[in-house]
Amino acid sequence: MKKENEAKSGYEGVGRFYDLFADNADIPFFLESAKKYGSPILDIGAGTGRVSIALAQNGFAVVALEQSLSMLQVARDKLESESQDVADRVTIIEGDMTKFDLDQKFPLIIIPNSIGHAITTVDQIATLQCIRNHLTDTGIFILDLYPGEMQYEHAVFKENLVALPDGTTVERHGEIRSDLLRKIMTVNLQYIVRDNNQDFIEEVIVESPVALLFNREVDLLVQVAGFEIEKELGDFDGSPYSSECGHRILILKKSNEE
Repeated sequence: MKKENEAKSGYEGVGRFYDLFADNADIPFFLESAKKYGSPILDIGAGTGRVSIALAQNGFAVVALEQSLSMLQVARDKLESESQDVADRVTIIEGDMTKFDLDQKFPLIIIPNSIGHAITTVDQIATLQCIRNHLTDTGIFILDLYPGEMQYEHAVFKENLVALPDGTTVERHGEIRSDLLRKIMTVNLQYIVRDNNQDFIEEVIVESPVALLFNREVDLLVQVAGFEIEKELGDFDGSPYSSECGHRILILKKSNEE
């Protein structure tokens, strides 16, 4: 039996659980975007390769940038089970989204709900400026956000049990606390693993701070970083954004002002 009570930072150490609870509703949207804007595509905060590999399976070349070693290992393991053609389309790079230089430009850059991991305003601007430096002059940058206005000050949740092929099960509990003064949301996640007899095997706890990004702040950040909003969506089905939407998806292009 194994028990890990010490909270890990971010998603480090839980990459193996990430895909079990991931919402893949965004993948068709990113596939359509890839068809429209082309590749190679830069996927920032690529995690386990959830989006990158789906794009590669559909014929698109992707550079997957990720900092977490736990996530990177899962992405590499997943690629090993893909065909050689698919694996060859994905380039995995360990890197920090606030300071990367790939010596390459992309017609499409995506950051699926990861900008909040840049906690400070300085890091957020640095991330956006790095992205601009890697975007072609006519390229598109898709910024996917959960608006700070829609986040709970405190919430507790428990997700459905997930059964694995070997008979073990994983359940995830979570608690969210938002500090509106500091504009930081702390997400605490607890993963409990049991065997096929439901006997305890392992517990892993992680704590992840995420920046609360409010709409007016985001609008200023993208302007300062040299972008302008081409389109604003409220969900991955293409519906327009309104103040009641839980998602805010910005389709951005370079502004004319340097």
